[in-house]
Amino acid sequence: MSFDCFIFDFDGTLAHSERAYREAFDHSIRLHTGLEIEDAEFRDFWNMTPREVLVRYGAEAVERMLVSFEEHYYANHHHHLVAYSGIEEMLNLIIERGALVAIVSLKPRRAGELELDITGLRPLIHSTVWGDDVERPKPEPEGVLQVLRRAGADRERTLVIGDSPSDIMMGRAAGTRTAAALWGGAVRERLMAASPDLAFDAPEDLIDLIRDA
Repeated sequence: MSFDCFIFDFDGTLAHSERAYREAFDHSIRLHTGLEIEDAEFRDFWNMTPREVLVRYGAEAVERMLVSFEEHYYANHHHHLVAYSGIEEMLNLIIERGALVAIVSLKPRRAGELELDITGLRPLIHSTVWGDDVERPKPEPEGVLQVLRRAGADRERTLVIGDSPSDIMMGRAAGTRTAAALWGGAVRERLMAASPDLAFDAPEDLIDLIRDA
């Protein structure tokens, strides 16, 4: 199985960013409501926009909550954000094989561009589509289709890799192959229920696929 284009989600797939988000949500919600978020509840927030999360705790205060969330996040995310183990090796191998590496993420461009530098991944990424670059974000296919148009890539030789059902749905809607990234915080049963074409427990599994192609 050979691919010329690999399109990754960012949070939970390339970058371990859960703690940065968790602390910013905790700060904002506690500040404006006095509530504490349980771990199980927070897991439901993954792959949602901050507005979609915060509006659950008070629609009237959501704009103020967003301001305090963003202030805390941008002041502190560099303390917590790292690329997952094996990611740099995996991306370098893709590039060595002459394939394209792209990101399609819900993350706003302001954060995404900073975090490519924080994680050290910027030199390994050819193309990015962030959440505010599209009118219809994932699970709609617009972000993937943007990457394919820019690169002149063949959708049948493209693999979309992510840690959420919306990533799998996005890739399928764009006509690409799809893969579940199970090495982050994804709930295996939930992600596999989206029926990805492939599943990887660690970046090394994708490395093996590329080397065997």
